[in-house]
Amino acid sequence: RDYPIGYKGKGVVLMFIEIASSAAMGTFLLYLKFKNENVTNDADKIQKIAANCGLSVKEGGQVKTIQLLRRSKRKWGVEYAYRIPLGLSFKDFEKEKERLQDGLNNKKSIFDLSIQDFKQLKLNNSIVQQIKELLEKKKKLRKEVELSYDGLLKIRVYHEPLPSKVEYEFPEIKGWKVPIGQTRELNNFLYHNFEEIPHMVVGGGTRNGKSNFLNLLISSLISNQCDNVLFTLIDLKGGIEFCDYEGVKQVKKIAYEPEQALEALESAYNDMRDMQSKLRRMRKKKVQDANIPQRHFVIIDEVGELNPQEAVTKEERYLKEQCQTYMSQIARLGAGLGFRQVLATQYPTGDVIPRQCKQNSDAKLCFRVRNATASRVVLDEEGAEKLPLIKGRAIYQTVEKKIVQVPLIKDEKIREIIEPHINIRPRKDVDHEKGNREGTKANEYSFKIEPA
Repeated sequence: RDYPIGYKGKGVVLMFIEIASSAAMGTFLLYLKFKNENVTNDADKIQKIAANCGLSVKEGGQVKTIQLLRRSKRKWGVEYAYRIPLGLSFKDFEKEKERLQDGLNNKKSIFDLSIQDFKQLKLNNSIVQQIKELLEKKKKLRKEVELSYDGLLKIRVYHEPLPSKVEYEFPEIKGWKVPIGQTRELNNFLYHNFEEIPHMVVGGGTRNGKSNFLNLLISSLISNQCDNVLFTLIDLKGGIEFCDYEGVKQVKKIAYEPEQALEALESAYNDMRDMQSKLRRMRKKKVQDANIPQRHFVIIDEVGELNPQEAVTKEERYLKEQCQTYMSQIARLGAGLGFRQVLATQYPTGDVIPRQCKQNSDAKLCFRVRNATASRVVLDEEGAEKLPLIKGRAIYQTVEKKIVQVPLIKDEKIREIIEPHINIRPRKDVDHEKGNREGTKANEYSFKIEPA
């Protein structure tokens, strides 16, 4: 209860609360210490789980499993380094990741509490409620595990899970970095640098966060590089995702159908060739050498719609083959010419992404997919099918692999960013109802490939 300022007994009451709560907490901590002394620590648990999963070998009549070499405490948890016995591989342990994680979360009703947890409590008349909330929080927490290998098996045990929702504030960023997401390390936000890795493949099932990331990427680039960025946007889901960018001055071309996609890709390809001629005249090899600040992003949402294998007619197949040829040329030549390509699909199958594009895209971002086959199409390995059902959770892969929580960007934020860059005059060559450009004639293009 609250006491008036002049109440004489206030100090006595508060002192009594402090003494009582301190005694209660001290007793409780001693109890926990006693109980936890009889609980196997995580390092031993990991070794036991590995042995129980059959991750062991027979050597000289003895059964050998992983051997702990060191443990390193971090703010986010603990990293354990193990030697793997000869005859086992890192992939053997990756397959058992879920069993390792579930085993470490087998609490047997023991709360994982520390003195630091109790130091954060405030000594007042709500102390009982605070303790209840702390216990409830600890009860719900799940340790999460990540595995890596650099000659030793590294198992990172995170004491708190990766947040399921991340708000992004759009700070000013220099260069061509774009936000990727929050990693498990505390206060560690990951960015992708398109100057270092110019092309990217994005995959993920419906409503898992792929389209949100594309909007985040475009908005971030407009926010931080409004005078230097250009876009060719191809939205093959009928304009659902990219229609907000019609009329934005940074957008050179926007397409909603395969016929329009071919026109847009041909235009981007011709711009790339013009840049190549310009650099040759300047006797420079790449735009960075020539101090050319402009970068042109070709972003295709649902690239699977340009798959020739899905064509019904010869004409449709021919059109899609030309689209894929332009995409492959941009992937192969575009890096040094200031062109960046981002290909996204929600149906990752083996023939969706052209081979040249896949080979030249050293960055991959994959949200949850339906099966291991789809994960291998995007990442060249399994794993994305095992991501939790959390929108925005993804695997970001370059030289190394990271699990991230991609920030959510709201429609209001997108409008706030692009509104100052929208041209007043509407685009006359776009039918906003049908998404068709006037004056386009089928099969009249300057870059042709004769069908086999």
